[in-house]
Amino acid sequence: MSTAPGEQKAVKPHVFHVKPVIGEEDKRWDLHRVRTAKHEHFRTVQEAVAAAHEEAGTHSAHIVIHAFDGHAYREYDLH
Repeated sequence: MSTAPGEQKAVKPHVFHVKPVIGEEDKRWDLHRVRTAKHEHFRTVQEAVAAAHEEAGTHSAHIVIHAFDGHAYREYDLH
């Protein structure tokens, strides 16, 4: 299937999940990029979110921050 001249394929945004990690004393937040096996652990939620911003670079991204019970308590988009 080809695209018409001038049409561009939509680029999916990067999606990151920031989740608490139970049982690790010094690193309590997991940063996971969806559709990859990549996981990084950070001491604070702020460090994990900053790493997501850095990894996204100039690409659009969606960040989801989860609470200890698993529900998403904050979501936002980067453009």
